[in-house]
Amino acid sequence: MKVKIKFGDVLVILAVILSSAIIAMSMHQEDSEQRVAVISQNNAEIGRIYLDKYQEPYTIPYSGQYPVIIEVNNGKVRFKEAQCPDQVCVHTGWIEKPGEIAVCLPSGIIIKIEGYNQSDVDIIVR
Repeated sequence: MKVKIKFGDVLVILAVILSSAIIAMSMHQEDSEQRVAVISQNNAEIGRIYLDKYQEPYTIPYSGQYPVIIEVNNGKVRFKEAQCPDQVCVHTGWIEKPGEIAVCLPSGIIIKIEGYNQSDVDIIVR
């Protein structure tokens, strides 16, 4: 049995190949925006740190009732030290991905990472 390929079949095959190539290229794009750590205290922005600029350890002290020290290094940020009683912020550790947040409630300081997020996947079920 001989199969004849029609002009419409060729168009459908080309459309599938073209759309697959576009999707594959869009999944492997570089970040279009820099990742920025936005630091706020009591709902007021007090600083922005462009994470990709710091490859060496850099610390930022904040004073107040509960002083904290924020450390930036290799595109990551964390609460290095805090004078708050529970130390939850220090135990949060490094954050680096867009959408991640570290909070020191007693001092009212929030660090939130903003920027381009390549993945919209929250969870994978197998």
